[in-house]
Amino acid sequence: MRHKTSDISVIIPVYNVEAFIDECLQSVVAQTLRPREVLIVNDGTPDNSREICRRYAEEHDWITIIDQENKGLSEARNTGIDHASGRYIVFIDSDDYIAPDMLAILHNKARETGADMVKCGTISFTDMASGRKFEYWRGLDSTAKPSELALNTRRDFFRAFFEKKLIANVWNAIYRTELFHMLRFPPGKIMEDNFITPQLLIRCKQIVIITDSLYYYRQRPGAIMHSFDDRHFDIIESDLQLKRILIRNSLFDDFDDSFYRWYGFHLLVMMRNAARYNGFFQFRRYARKFHTMVTNEDIEQILKTPDNLPVASATKRKLREFRDRPSLFWLKLKIDTFKKARRQ
Repeated sequence: MRHKTSDISVIIPVYNVEAFIDECLQSVVAQTLRPREVLIVNDGTPDNSREICRRYAEEHDWITIIDQENKGLSEARNTGIDHASGRYIVFIDSDDYIAPDMLAILHNKARETGADMVKCGTISFTDMASGRKFEYWRGLDSTAKPSELALNTRRDFFRAFFEKKLIANVWNAIYRTELFHMLRFPPGKIMEDNFITPQLLIRCKQIVIITDSLYYYRQRPGAIMHSFDDRHFDIIESDLQLKRILIRNSLFDDFDDSFYRWYGFHLLVMMRNAARYNGFFQFRRYARKFHTMVTNEDIEQILKTPDNLPVASATKRKLREFRDRPSLFWLKLKIDTFKKARRQ
């Protein structure tokens, strides 16, 4: 069967994924709409991933491998953007896979509406000894009417962003390539999508979100939010950048409560993880860095935010404890963790 060819550049960064890359590439090759090109960016992988990719490139002349030294996910994606020749870009992480009609559905919707970005829902899954477990769905409520959400203003974009109808991850979408003119992922950062997505929203004129869940996201052990080290302060930096973007574009007054709920939730998760995964002296160093980066004014604004999950009364109480007595916050969390472990 001969598939139609599109004007899509698919970008797949590859590093240490020999157990997963075959399933990822199989899902791309099986698409009902063939991309113009698939750019596999070999980010200096030390395992057998490149050899698996090479076999696909030999079989399909529209698959290209670009080799570079290990520079991280952001730089690998940037290399892909630099080489992309399609009118549209789709990012796929090499340990995930996509539904057979994902490219066709997103591409058709982008062409039909003229949207700069079309987002679909995602399906999160975990590989287990007993088989594959599909854990939850993310995206618009599939029972909602209509079956898609068309957004036409920046206020609409950020409202959907804060309501988590439009998630920050870049991989469940198709983008008009020109959005990335003079815009790249920040090198060396974790949660890099949180840095670039608000900037993409500002550049868009129209965004469409559809209910179809077409992207399969693999949950793997060792997730970045289940640990803590100095890299995690990038999360604060990305939130502060988001605040500056809102202010610069006269949107902050519309979303101040939403922002502070968002910011407060991130701070609490980081404070908990800093305490949970570190000894006292290392935690104390992190506490000092928190107090350097987070202003008292922002803390007060978070505490004044109307109670609404994820920043509710209990969250605010913990935030006060950390601000006023971080050593006691650490001790209480350690004790609570110990008690929970004993009960299990």
